[in-house]
Amino acid sequence: MSTLLDFHKTILEEIHDPATNELLILARGLGLRRILTTLLKIYDSPTNLVLLLNTDSTEASAIGEELGLLGCRRPGLRIVGYETGKKERAELYRHGGLISVTSRVLVVDILQGDLPTALVTGLLVLHAERVTPLSLEAFIVRLFREQNSRGFIKAFSDQPEHITSGMSPLKTIMKELQLRSVRIYPRFHDAIKENLAARKADVVELYQPLTPAMRDIHNALLACITATLDEIGRGVPGGLDLPLQDTLTLTATYSRSFDALVRRHLDSVWHKVGPRTRALVADLGILGRVLGYLLTYDALAFHTYLETLVATYSEGAGGVGAKAQKPAWMLTDAANTIFTTAKRRCYVVDRSRDKKPGAGAGQADDDDEAWAALDDDQGPPNPRTNTTITTTTSASKSTANPRPPWLPPQLTPVLEEQPKWELLVEVLEEIEAEIVRMEGAY
Repeated sequence: MSTLLDFHKTILEEIHDPATNELLILARGLGLRRILTTLLKIYDSPTNLVLLLNTDSTEASAIGEELGLLGCRRPGLRIVGYETGKKERAELYRHGGLISVTSRVLVVDILQGDLPTALVTGLLVLHAERVTPLSLEAFIVRLFREQNSRGFIKAFSDQPEHITSGMSPLKTIMKELQLRSVRIYPRFHDAIKENLAARKADVVELYQPLTPAMRDIHNALLACITATLDEIGRGVPGGLDLPLQDTLTLTATYSRSFDALVRRHLDSVWHKVGPRTRALVADLGILGRVLGYLLTYDALAFHTYLETLVATYSEGAGGVGAKAQKPAWMLTDAANTIFTTAKRRCYVVDRSRDKKPGAGAGQADDDDEAWAALDDDQGPPNPRTNTTITTTTSASKSTANPRPPWLPPQLTPVLEEQPKWELLVEVLEEIEAEIVRMEGAY
């Protein structure tokens, strides 16, 4: 408990009681995983059977490692997936402890009777914001409550923005998980503010500009988004409000749920819009993803994704002998800028080298054969007398064939690096220099 902040301890005191069924919503970045691992440590005992739901394998492994650091190693958190056999799962359930299990496997085990639900101490559901009436977690809770009315159910979420949109999302979550109370801890909570204000961090903001090619793609994407919004406005009865349209364009630059924002704005008239307008809303989602991938993917991965989009609407992509309808934004000049610039970030094609496609390769092959014949005739070089000759030979070979043999002669690789890596290297070098300076001072 010494590594916990005061508000962490307060939250744990409120939710650790097994007689309570609660939903905890914590602001992102305030240590939800630390609270969860400490709670799991409290229930770590062979007499308890606590199931952790709604986590992927990577997240479950990270939680298990943190539990190991807290001293829960024998056996700690066991991860159960589809690769775990039926008999092995039943044996794990009977021995109790902490188990992270996938929802699909758990549903099968409950329905087939391999899991004695009467022995389950409680369920811990992560990412409660994803729970819907059709989710497996909601079905698991219903099955669990039919056979076990004493076990606790505690749900957690660190994405409070999901409960601010839609039709009563918080009510839906609590209803499907059969919870009676919710505890919300925003960043401006008094206890949290008091804790975090005790020691303020020194924040240094670094701004890395885009490369010229990335800036061209970014501007072209914004042009496509603006044109798509204009087309949606023409297809919507009454059109889009101009202030809202400006807000949506700005949001598209930074948000991944841009199409969802437009979709919610059109909910009241969605039954009146045609299929073309609905397709344009879907195009906004694609453009928003491309905009995000521009900043996160390297040049090759980004170009590959764009090529995948093109192939999706090529011949046969819509079925056997069918051709998918190309989105309107792909037919604009801005889209041409996006695709050509993305390709230019990876490689440049020099058509002037197509005149003699075999010259370079033939010369390199002839050189290799000549050097091989010379080695056979003179034998291996004497290390005392032929050191210089050997060095010259290697240099001649590398000069004669500087390009890899599989690379076409007319193609020149560019492979533009993401600018954030250069900034990261500068920061790491600065940190290393500061460490050396401090060590020298002592």
